[in-house]
Amino acid sequence: MLAILMAGYWLGYRQFLSEQAQTQSQHQTATHKAQAQIASLTASAALLTQQVTILTSERDALAQAQKQAQQDVAAMRETLSFFESLLQSNDRSRIASFVACDLQPLEPGKFRYRLLLVQGTNRTDELLGRLQVNLQFQADGKKARISQGQAPIIKVQARHYAKLEGELTPPAGASNLAMDVQFFGEQGNQVLASCQKKI
Repeated sequence: MLAILMAGYWLGYRQFLSEQAQTQSQHQTATHKAQAQIASLTASAALLTQQVTILTSERDALAQAQKQAQQDVAAMRETLSFFESLLQSNDRSRIASFVACDLQPLEPGKFRYRLLLVQGTNRTDELLGRLQVNLQFQADGKKARISQGQAPIIKVQARHYAKLEGELTPPAGASNLAMDVQFFGEQGNQVLASCQKKI
């Protein structure tokens, strides 16, 4: 009787061990499958991230190319306007004259001036002198002025024409801006050319 009980216990124990081994094998198989799925999803996510990075770089490159193209077009228009101004300038009697006098806002509190000074068409000597740029404005209910070209001096030395530009920085909130530009000869304070621009 005892032998039968022992045999039954042994058989049950072996069956239990077999079932445990089978369960553990199933768990391992499921774990391997889950790890494989995680690895596959990780690889897919890395590929998508790489594709997004490439697309973003291509988009930025296209945006930069568009910006450069717009700058090139603006430069071509400016050059065309420059030569048109030269063709329209027919004042033969004056030593020099401004055929372009522009003042444009760059950002709040900063403005860029662009000037085109042209030599008289009957002149063959070199264009020599100095430039003075004055900006009048109203700030805090009072009139004020800032100037460029006094200290230091803005020297001008060119033949036929001179393209001049610079930046002016009136106080924040300044209004009623009026630019007055004067070109003086190399000697003395004689004004040879002047122009005005209001914005």
